[in-house]
Amino acid sequence: MLKSRRSKRKPQRSPEMKPDNQDRDRNSQNSFMRLPEEILRLVTQDIAIQDKAKFALTNKAMKAYIEPQLYQKIYTRIGTPQDTAGLVALLTKRPEIVPMIKVLVLDEYHPQHTRRLLSIKMSSLWCLLIQHAGQAVQDVTEREKRALNRNLEDAALFRQPAVERFRLSYVDYTAFESVNKTYFAHPGLKKLWTEDTNHSSESLLRLVKPSKSLTEATFHHWGDPPFQPRHYLSALLGAAETLKILRLEWRHTRSNHVPGYDGLDLTSFTALRLLRIQPGTLLGPGGEGVESYTTPDHPDLAELVRSRLPPRLKVLLLESITVPPPAPGLAQLLFPMDIELITCLIKQRRYVAPKLKSIFMYYLDEMTDPTELNDIIDPPNSYLDED
Repeated sequence: MLKSRRSKRKPQRSPEMKPDNQDRDRNSQNSFMRLPEEILRLVTQDIAIQDKAKFALTNKAMKAYIEPQLYQKIYTRIGTPQDTAGLVALLTKRPEIVPMIKVLVLDEYHPQHTRRLLSIKMSSLWCLLIQHAGQAVQDVTEREKRALNRNLEDAALFRQPAVERFRLSYVDYTAFESVNKTYFAHPGLKKLWTEDTNHSSESLLRLVKPSKSLTEATFHHWGDPPFQPRHYLSALLGAAETLKILRLEWRHTRSNHVPGYDGLDLTSFTALRLLRIQPGTLLGPGGEGVESYTTPDHPDLAELVRSRLPPRLKVLLLESITVPPPAPGLAQLLFPMDIELITCLIKQRRYVAPKLKSIFMYYLDEMTDPTELNDIIDPPNSYLDED
């Protein structure tokens, strides 16, 4: 009798039953994207930026997740394809990147391309740093400059409601003195830093006034500031109840010695905790012979200091308080009037500045120890006893 013999071959799968590697890969990718956002963040946070860019190419979902991380901080590089011109070209070609930018750092000044960049509104911008030392990338005539600055109302880059930090270094923003008083719109600005900038008192006022929560302001100049110190306080008066840190870093300045200059009254800045300033800027240039900060109008030093310092100041940093050495290699000494000032601050601290905890003196690398203060400073050189 004939018997049927089962075939040892496996039955053929129909085409629709063949495993699809692409479907399998797609399913695994979709499974990855279904992970909680916290897990995704842990997986991707330490990946190098180049690898993140590759990661974004895997699928659309990953691209949508990764690209905001790639473009949240934008830096230009002078002399490379990633300069200001390259950035403008990128944002023009891919406008969907613009809302992703939170931090923007510009390290060059190209008149035309910078002007084009100023017209791009970045709704999520949180921090703006503009710094350019040296000549402009492209020379332009004064007439061309005036043409570029004629209408700044469309310069949206400085009109970002989400901005909390501005840093401007080696730039001239005087042109903003002519804009409408409501031009700047950054009520949440908390930190402002300017370094060797050229500006007018009116352009500074326009920049600072919109802020309702400014907590830190730094104005750094290697020489004289562009206008009298009192104009800085006028611009900052709106932040008198929020400003906690103020640095007026003016070195090698002669602005304290103009006729009629009488120092700065900071008593209305009730939130101020840290102040960095030249004593002459705070108190005035002093009396005849420059041996003391007292004058016929202010004969009592303790009373003068009390009438200038913020009421809740905790840290005072004194800028440029040494006598220049008579010859290279010789030691620097404290000005006699500053020895008198520090002695007053320490001995009469509870009257002139009840909350003061620390005094620091800057740029004293070559200074000999002020032995005149050894008996009143404990521990030496910087710290006051606490309550």
